[in-house]
Amino acid sequence: MSIEVERWDPWGQGVCASHQPVMFVEGALPSEQCEVVVESTRKQHSQARVSRVVRASKLRVEPFCPVAGKCGGCQLQHIKASDALLLRQRALTDYWCKAFKRQDIPWQAPLTGPTPAYRRVSRLAVDARNPRQFKLGFRKAQSKDVVSIHTCPILEPRLSRLIEPLQRCLAQLESRRHIGHIGLMAGDDTEQVCVKVTRPVGVQFTQALTSFALEQKVNMLVELPDGSYQRLHQNKAVTCSTVDGLSIQPEPNDFIQVNATVNSKMVEQAMQWLEPGPKDVIADWFSGLGNFSLSLAKHGAKVQAVEGVAEMVQRAKSNALRQGITTVDWLHLDLGDEQAIHQALQLPFNKVLLDPSREGAYAVCRALAEQNFEKIVYVSCNPSTFTRDAQVLLESGYRLEKVGIIEMFPYTKHLEVMALFTGKAK
Repeated sequence: MSIEVERWDPWGQGVCASHQPVMFVEGALPSEQCEVVVESTRKQHSQARVSRVVRASKLRVEPFCPVAGKCGGCQLQHIKASDALLLRQRALTDYWCKAFKRQDIPWQAPLTGPTPAYRRVSRLAVDARNPRQFKLGFRKAQSKDVVSIHTCPILEPRLSRLIEPLQRCLAQLESRRHIGHIGLMAGDDTEQVCVKVTRPVGVQFTQALTSFALEQKVNMLVELPDGSYQRLHQNKAVTCSTVDGLSIQPEPNDFIQVNATVNSKMVEQAMQWLEPGPKDVIADWFSGLGNFSLSLAKHGAKVQAVEGVAEMVQRAKSNALRQGITTVDWLHLDLGDEQAIHQALQLPFNKVLLDPSREGAYAVCRALAEQNFEKIVYVSCNPSTFTRDAQVLLESGYRLEKVGIIEMFPYTKHLEVMALFTGKAK
């Protein structure tokens, strides 16, 4: 069918509200007329994708990647990143004005970085089923099929350059069919490749990877089926600077923010909004390796850092001590569990920083709503769960003072935001 697209939603989908039910269209831009294929229909909405653009928007551009539309990694290369950000902020304004029952949203300037070559962490998929055609690349959207690539313009260039020689190396190995996936990571001054295998591999395999590492001057690890690592070659530990002269040293499967420039800006903004100082005790919940905790402590605050992955808690503590930081209390607690939240709340603190996964922090926000903290900074990678959690805080009396977009993933549907809530009126 042919439809008229009226606007965008916060996830970069075209919206046709005149269609019943409301239609969301992948690949469409506002003011465009498109022929679409309807992929699913429910009572409240239908989902479609563009099959042909009949009348294009002035904002539409040609994708810069040759596999755009096939690879599932980027969904928004048909529009400039700056235009996409403005449209999505406009959509969030409408969404939040209704959800939060207010006339305006206290927007701050968005945090942006370089485009397109911004990503310092990536996971490559492997398809070795066809002995004549080894595929190394990314999966198609909503598919297990692999799109084979030689470079990727989204990756930092020093990671992108590794793809083609890595493909040549692995294509010659009989054990390539036992590869699960391949992780790439770029630290400040070294690159790392981690090959996950689904069963033990032989000497030929490890020798080939070691030779690759020496030739390309990268760290090389094999992740074994039991989750342990075999380090074949290491130049130096992967170190990722944050701000204030601080850094973290992640293992291959540890979570780190993929965009180094935007991450630094994000940490700096959190410090500006929270204003940590010697009189503060700040709870950094979902703390990971200490991306925020280290800077909070460097600004003089005492910190209660809570993380749900025990190994990351230990690495975060060791990393902090390596840098002389001793004012962080590192705790291993599951913040999805009400008893764990209650335990964490027994320790005195006056400000809170939340940085949860896509599932959000609903149980945490319900607990915080019963208290009255001076400030809460919430960093979210999912506007839907953020909206749900923010409503809990707002309904309890907290005030939304500031909010801004964090463009951590240009050209994708993923969107991050940071919000500052201040305490309830006394």
